[in-house]
Amino acid sequence: MKKTLLAVAIPAVIFSNAVSAVELLKTDEAMVDFYGQLRTEVKKLEDKDVTLNAGSSRTGVQAEYAITDTVDVFGKVEFGLNYAADGSDYTMKNRLHFAGVSTNFGKFSFGRQWVVADDIYGADYSYFFGGTALRYSTLSGARHDSLIKYTYEGEQFLLAGNYGLDEDDSNQELAELYLSSSAAGFNFHVGGGVNRDKDFTVEEGTNADIENTYFEGTVEYTFGPALIGFTYYNAELENKATGATIDENAYSLAGTYSWADNATAYAGYEYTEQDSKVLDADGDGTLIYVGTDYHFNSWSRIYVEYGYADGDTLGYTNKGSDSFVGVASADGESSFAVGARVYW
Repeated sequence: MKKTLLAVAIPAVIFSNAVSAVELLKTDEAMVDFYGQLRTEVKKLEDKDVTLNAGSSRTGVQAEYAITDTVDVFGKVEFGLNYAADGSDYTMKNRLHFAGVSTNFGKFSFGRQWVVADDIYGADYSYFFGGTALRYSTLSGARHDSLIKYTYEGEQFLLAGNYGLDEDDSNQELAELYLSSSAAGFNFHVGGGVNRDKDFTVEEGTNADIENTYFEGTVEYTFGPALIGFTYYNAELENKATGATIDENAYSLAGTYSWADNATAYAGYEYTEQDSKVLDADGDGTLIYVGTDYHFNSWSRIYVEYGYADGDTLGYTNKGSDSFVGVASADGESSFAVGARVYW
């Protein structure tokens, strides 16, 4: 379950597994942890066989060293276990690899990282099927190989931004800026970014220059054991070569309720509407999910979720890799999933 981060929480992302991590080194000046997650997921999608896979299990090492009383250096390397699309094998791939410095003036990190928009996220509290109305990752997949990220935490706000080096167009162009704050049970954040891929393959031997420009605003309110959140996203996908655009407006309304000290129920409604005057097409998609988790202890949990999807959304198909950007089609389809995680 991925929850929107409170204004004071983003710096903790670097060491988010510290609660259950194995300490390799612990002194007043240094900390090195070995951490990981074993995930197992069972899914039943509409008109498809039941699948059982690793569910993006991962492991890594993270470290932090004090240089002075006000300056620390830190780093992380993480690998994920990926299941081949054709079901042939599992492969180990690098997910994250970055280093940085923390000062009184903020934190800087450099390397392969999740983008700030993914750290901030939005009103999606699902494990499996949500997130269709969060439009920042359409091109980037929420990660950049050569990212410079900056985070500054004030007393009542958090400012975060990043810039992705294109390295002679071998990477996507990426720039984002977000502002977050919390007060009286409310959490707010606003921001957006521009993401451009100049070498997007639309058919064999033909590339397109596609840009995703996005903006979002989120508000969450916590009261007792319950939380409710709403996110609005506006985005424009543009083919720079042809001038064709897809204008998107997306809405997420979701909530959670802690029905026990170690269990949380959640539900969400997501709607995405799209319009393209140049392509003379439009589309809309609806996603509804409901589920719950149960934590046996601090290092293990199980969760179950149901999702309902309906509608058609527009996008660009990558013929070169048989993947797609933004395209989805569902006709009242129901999906079920059960998952389990063990942390260390």
